[in-house]
Amino acid sequence: MYRLRRAEGKRDGTLVLQGSDVGYAFIEQTLPLLKAKGIDLDVFYVASAELFDLLPVEERERIYPEAAAQEAMGITGFTLPTMERWVCSGRGRLTTLHPFRKGHFLGSGQADQVLAEAELDGDSQFNAIRRYLEGA
Repeated sequence: MYRLRRAEGKRDGTLVLQGSDVGYAFIEQTLPLLKAKGIDLDVFYVASAELFDLLPVEERERIYPEAAAQEAMGITGFTLPTMERWVCSGRGRLTTLHPFRKGHFLGSGQADQVLAEAELDGDSQFNAIRRYLEGA
Protein backbone atom coordinates (compact mmCIF):
# COMPACT_ATOMS: atom_id res chain seq x y z
CA MET A 1 0.00 0.00 0.00
CA TYR A 2 1.22 3.48 -0.74
CA ARG A 3 -0.05 7.03 -0.80
CA LEU A 4 -0.99 7.76 -4.39
CA ARG A 5 -1.82 11.40 -3.72
CA ARG A 6 -1.47 13.71 -0.72
CA ALA A 7 -4.06 16.45 -0.33
CA GLU A 8 -2.54 19.74 -1.42
CA GLY A 9 -4.51 21.95 0.94
CA LYS A 10 -7.19 21.28 3.53
CA ARG A 11 -7.94 17.57 3.18
CA ASP A 12 -11.61 16.83 2.46
CA GLY A 13 -11.36 13.09 3.07
CA THR A 14 -9.55 9.82 2.48
CA LEU A 15 -9.98 7.39 -0.39
CA VAL A 16 -8.56 3.87 -0.81
CA LEU A 17 -8.26 2.38 -4.29
CA GLN A 18 -7.70 -1.32 -4.95
CA GLY A 19 -7.25 -2.75 -8.42
CA SER A 20 -5.59 -1.38 -11.51
CA ASP A 21 -8.94 -0.98 -13.28
CA VAL A 22 -10.41 1.43 -10.73
CA GLY A 23 -7.03 3.05 -10.12
CA TYR A 24 -6.62 3.88 -13.78
CA ALA A 25 -10.19 5.21 -14.04
CA PHE A 26 -9.53 7.36 -10.98
CA ILE A 27 -6.32 8.87 -12.38
CA GLU A 28 -7.62 9.41 -15.88
CA GLN A 29 -11.23 10.44 -15.23
CA THR A 30 -12.11 11.03 -11.57
CA LEU A 31 -9.13 13.05 -10.37
CA PRO A 32 -9.58 15.82 -12.98
CA LEU A 33 -13.26 16.11 -11.97
CA LEU A 34 -12.32 16.34 -8.29
CA LYS A 35 -9.69 18.99 -9.00
CA ALA A 36 -12.18 21.02 -11.06
CA LYS A 37 -14.59 21.04 -8.10
CA GLY A 38 -11.86 21.81 -5.56
CA ILE A 39 -12.19 18.46 -3.76
CA ASP A 40 -8.87 17.59 -2.13
CA LEU A 41 -8.30 14.01 -0.92
CA ASP A 42 -5.60 11.84 0.50
CA VAL A 43 -5.63 8.84 -1.85
CA PHE A 44 -4.06 5.46 -1.07
CA TYR A 45 -3.55 2.54 -3.43
CA VAL A 46 -3.47 -1.09 -2.28
CA ALA A 47 -0.87 -2.84 -4.39
CA SER A 48 -0.33 -5.89 -2.16
CA ALA A 49 -1.84 -6.50 1.26
CA GLU A 50 0.63 -9.37 1.71
CA LEU A 51 3.68 -7.16 1.18
CA PHE A 52 2.18 -4.49 3.43
CA ASP A 53 1.77 -7.11 6.16
CA LEU A 54 5.51 -7.88 6.02
CA LEU A 55 6.35 -4.35 7.16
CA PRO A 56 6.89 -3.57 10.84
CA VAL A 57 3.79 -2.28 12.64
CA GLU A 58 5.26 1.21 13.00
CA GLU A 59 5.95 1.43 9.26
CA ARG A 60 2.42 0.25 8.40
CA GLU A 61 0.97 2.91 10.71
CA ARG A 62 3.20 5.57 9.14
CA ILE A 63 2.09 4.63 5.64
CA TYR A 64 -1.61 4.16 6.41
CA PRO A 65 -2.64 5.51 9.81
CA GLU A 66 -5.57 4.00 11.72
CA ALA A 67 -7.26 7.42 11.64
CA ALA A 68 -7.31 7.28 7.83
CA ALA A 69 -8.96 3.83 7.90
CA GLN A 70 -11.64 5.16 10.25
CA GLU A 71 -12.71 7.91 7.83
CA ALA A 72 -11.97 6.39 4.42
CA MET A 73 -14.27 5.20 1.71
CA GLY A 74 -13.00 2.76 -0.88
CA ILE A 75 -13.25 1.86 -4.53
CA THR A 76 -12.24 -1.65 -5.51
CA GLY A 77 -12.39 -3.90 -8.53
CA PHE A 78 -12.51 -6.84 -6.10
CA THR A 79 -15.06 -7.78 -3.45
CA LEU A 80 -16.16 -5.66 -0.51
CA PRO A 81 -14.51 -7.95 2.09
CA THR A 82 -11.09 -7.20 0.56
CA MET A 83 -11.59 -3.57 1.64
CA GLU A 84 -12.62 -4.23 5.24
CA ARG A 85 -9.13 -3.78 6.67
CA TRP A 86 -8.63 -0.50 4.80
CA VAL A 87 -12.10 1.01 5.31
CA CYS A 88 -13.21 0.61 8.92
CA SER A 89 -16.25 2.86 9.46
CA GLY A 90 -19.76 1.66 8.76
CA ARG A 91 -20.47 4.66 6.55
CA GLY A 92 -17.21 4.12 4.68
CA ARG A 93 -18.10 0.51 3.98
CA LEU A 94 -21.65 1.37 2.92
CA THR A 95 -20.35 3.89 0.39
CA THR A 96 -17.44 1.79 -0.88
CA LEU A 97 -17.81 0.94 -4.56
CA HIS A 98 -17.24 -2.65 -5.66
CA PRO A 99 -18.34 -4.74 -8.67
CA PHE A 100 -21.00 -6.74 -6.83
CA ARG A 101 -23.04 -3.84 -5.41
CA LYS A 102 -25.93 -4.69 -7.71
CA GLY A 103 -26.00 -8.29 -6.53
CA HIS A 104 -24.91 -10.00 -9.73
CA PHE A 105 -21.79 -10.80 -11.69
CA LEU A 106 -20.91 -8.37 -14.44
CA GLY A 107 -21.22 -9.06 -18.13
CA SER A 108 -18.21 -9.32 -20.38
CA GLY A 109 -16.99 -6.86 -22.94
CA GLN A 110 -14.64 -3.95 -23.25
CA ALA A 111 -13.18 -2.79 -19.94
CA ASP A 112 -14.78 0.66 -20.04
CA GLN A 113 -18.22 -0.87 -20.59
CA VAL A 114 -17.79 -3.34 -17.73
CA LEU A 115 -16.60 -0.56 -15.41
CA ALA A 116 -19.63 1.53 -16.35
CA GLU A 117 -21.98 -1.42 -15.71
CA ALA A 118 -20.42 -1.83 -12.25
CA GLU A 119 -20.58 1.94 -11.67
CA LEU A 120 -16.80 1.98 -11.19
CA ASP A 121 -16.08 4.35 -14.10
CA GLY A 122 -14.76 7.86 -13.53
CA ASP A 123 -18.13 9.63 -13.42
CA SER A 124 -19.58 7.06 -11.02
CA GLN A 125 -16.51 7.29 -8.79
CA PHE A 126 -16.78 11.08 -8.74
CA ASN A 127 -20.49 11.00 -7.84
CA ALA A 128 -19.93 8.42 -5.09
CA ILE A 129 -17.08 10.44 -3.58
CA ARG A 130 -19.22 13.58 -3.55
CA ARG A 131 -22.10 11.74 -1.86
CA TYR A 132 -19.72 10.33 0.72
CA LEU A 133 -18.22 13.73 1.49
CA GLU A 134 -21.68 15.28 1.72
CA GLY A 135 -22.65 12.64 4.28
CA ALA A 136 -25.35 11.03 2.12
